[in-house]
Amino acid sequence: MNFDQQQIDALVANPTESLSVEMKQWIDPGTILGRVKIIRAVFALRNRNGGFLVVGFDDQGTPDVANQLADPRVSFHIDVILGLVSRYAQELFEVEVGFSAREGAEYPVIIVPPGVQTPVAAKRDLVDGESRPIKIGDVYFRTLAANGTPSTAVARPEDWREIIRICFDNREADVGRFLRRQMAGQDHTTLASVLWGIADGAPIVPAGPTLEDRARGLFDDE
Repeated sequence: MNFDQQQIDALVANPTESLSVEMKQWIDPGTILGRVKIIRAVFALRNRNGGFLVVGFDDQGTPDVANQLADPRVSFHIDVILGLVSRYAQELFEVEVGFSAREGAEYPVIIVPPGVQTPVAAKRDLVDGESRPIKIGDVYFRTLAANGTPSTAVARPEDWREIIRICFDNREADVGRFLRRQMAGQDHTTLASVLWGIADGAPIVPAGPTLEDRARGLFDDE
């Protein structure tokens, strides 16, 4: 997956939250709280059909200078983020991590691609002492239903219609791409004749003898 560095630069220069962009103050993937926030956000963006998790800013887009990590490129190395997806996602998907500088500091942006065809759920609990901030089967979603503003939450009944629509749209797009690949270079006249044949009920290939015909032939030979 190749990401657009200009888009990453724009997100860091002017971060604004939306259904496809989530912002978090500095979090450490090495802590339980950091892992919980990353997993929830990344799964929710995937179920929303892709987006970006921008780290190091508050909800208003102000840099969180007080909690800046010493080396974001180490803390947010791609292997760290992919490891979280691999460990907790019931269905694996690709992610990427980009970085952009602002006022002398580097900020990570986790890129989640579109293309979800099955809702991503947690495949195991994440345990924190007596609590389970992530439970097996949890499906997270970027939604307006929780509080009227874009936020990440466990999918509610009113969210499922949108989740299913996104998944079906991606499946239809895959079928369309498959047909385009198979029909590449085909003459339009040939394609039209095949389609007309289907519409008229004409066989596409010559029909062979039926099982009944073959059975009758055996008796006739005797």
